[in-house]
Amino acid sequence: MGNQDNIDELLAKYFAHERLTAAQQAKIDQWRAAYPEESQRLQRLLDTPIFSDTAFEVDTEKAWARIEPQLKERTLKVNLFHKKAWFYSAAAAIALVLVAALLYLSHETDTQTVRYADITQTENVLLPDGSEVTLYPHSTLAFRYADDGIARQVELTGKAFFHVKNRDNAPFKISTPSITVEVLGTSFLVDAAHDSKSGVFVESGRVKVSTSHNNVILEANEKVEVTDGQMTLGLIENPDSFFGKGESVLVFKNSPIATVVQEVERQTGVKIELGKGLEKNRVTSKINASEKESIAAELAFLCGCRCDTLEKGRLYKLYYDE
Repeated sequence: MGNQDNIDELLAKYFAHERLTAAQQAKIDQWRAAYPEESQRLQRLLDTPIFSDTAFEVDTEKAWARIEPQLKERTLKVNLFHKKAWFYSAAAAIALVLVAALLYLSHETDTQTVRYADITQTENVLLPDGSEVTLYPHSTLAFRYADDGIARQVELTGKAFFHVKNRDNAPFKISTPSITVEVLGTSFLVDAAHDSKSGVFVESGRVKVSTSHNNVILEANEKVEVTDGQMTLGLIENPDSFFGKGESVLVFKNSPIATVVQEVERQTGVKIELGKGLEKNRVTSKINASEKESIAAELAFLCGCRCDTLEKGRLYKLYYDE
């Protein structure tokens, strides 16, 4: 069953108020977030009566009184039950047909664009051209072919890792609110989760990164970070670890502690607040990113300062005694 068939079936169950699993409900939530206008339009359609009020204005009590003397009581009750059952079944069938028709029409009017939305977890998706994307939480992506039917265009908000399918003379362009990335068959990470700061990190191949003022071509293990329109080029230290291919180890060589703390937060989600005077420290160490609860304590040992746990595994503070 294809993705469109699957979501059609789930939506039919959802609007019929059937019980859904947690995974099915998550898919429904993702679809409604990606297509809010279609979701609202579908809800309005289903809220509209299928038949007019006058078409079925039947005084059942009066009708029953007329025919009751002519038939046996048992037969009448059975027939009435079947008629009611048939009516409700027909109404439900028509509702499902309307749901399917609306979804089909919505899909047909936008056949060139495929949208993906991820709410709470990292998800791997396969684009229509065969490219693979890891979509990170709270990110959205829209894929379409250009008017020439060859060039591939992506709009991204948030963060995603791309492994682009190489196709001769078929450019692959990614647009975010702050940068544009042009690809010639490669794998790389685009982080545009923040409006004022974004970055591109290349695992293999070559990409061209552009802003409104500048552009640069990156090759394997190179990165560019853009802050308020200004580009900063650099090398990716320990690429295997960065791209999740080796042990989860962060390597720092005489790095300012502010840079270390920023990278720890980006890689692990652990936030570390720095007290006054700590900004002068530089760190040379290998930090196991999987041991989140010990990272702050290790940095405190290297800096000769104290460490307070504000939220275990999530938030710490390093400081000197006054």
